[in-house]
Amino acid sequence: MQGASHLSAIATQRRSMKSQEQPSLKSLREKANLTQPELSRRMNVGIRIIGDWERGESIPRFDRAVALARELGVSLKVLAKSMGIDVGDLLNDAPEEISQSDDDEANP
Repeated sequence: MQGASHLSAIATQRRSMKSQEQPSLKSLREKANLTQPELSRRMNVGIRIIGDWERGESIPRFDRAVALARELGVSLKVLAKSMGIDVGDLLNDAPEEISQSDDDEANP
């Protein structure tokens, strides 16, 4: 049961950290001109899951977060901020690191 209480504490922390300046997940979805049913179909998840994410009752798995960011046309950092997750101390990807990483994968 420790896992469930830990997730509850994280959800509470996220809600308390959320500020007026950060866009909400709902506002990002609306800016992308998507309804909850449209987004749920495009992501192949239930509409209730989209609602849970928007209310801050749960957060998507990482693979779904990546897909959600793509659908909304935002970065993972923007998506995380919209869910009240503090990413201020995360490093930004430097262009040279990204291109080096891509080259390594292309030429093993």
